[in-house]
Amino acid sequence: MRAPIISSTDFEKLFAFTDGMERAAMYRLMLLLTKKLGLRPMEIAGMETGWFVGEELRIPLGHSKRKQGRSLPIDDEIRQALAAHMGEQKGRLFRNAAGEAFTANGISEAIRRIYKLAGVQGSCYSGRRTMATRMVDNKVNIAVVSKVLGHSNIATTQNYIGVTNTMMRDALFA
Repeated sequence: MRAPIISSTDFEKLFAFTDGMERAAMYRLMLLLTKKLGLRPMEIAGMETGWFVGEELRIPLGHSKRKQGRSLPIDDEIRQALAAHMGEQKGRLFRNAAGEAFTANGISEAIRRIYKLAGVQGSCYSGRRTMATRMVDNKVNIAVVSKVLGHSNIATTQNYIGVTNTMMRDALFA
């Protein structure tokens, strides 16, 4: 089953829910990374503060699918969420309540639980799929979307993209 695409209203609902959680800053950052950068659970799980360099998130070799690395620009909202979560601490970003580093499965389960408890249908890949769809909806070239997602094949990227009313309207009446 493909991950559902999430509306802006449902993302607001998710962030409002995380704001009431214990360790709210960590869960907010986790969701932001899926929504704004389309990161995979395995990329989030291994994330370290040293990956954030200037205006970029640099995912090193071996921490992404097919063991490739990639760099993505970050914005002020992500930088602020990182600072709120980590403060001056360095090292692994996401640790469970016992202080152990989250695994990719742990990240997936945490995100799935947030969606469920917030009453939003979604999964750990909903943010990624929503971001890709939003980019295409905003007329971003699919080659750019593919690069952002870290895909080596545009056909893979096409599987992530949903069809929106805006896309249909533009196709019919442009």
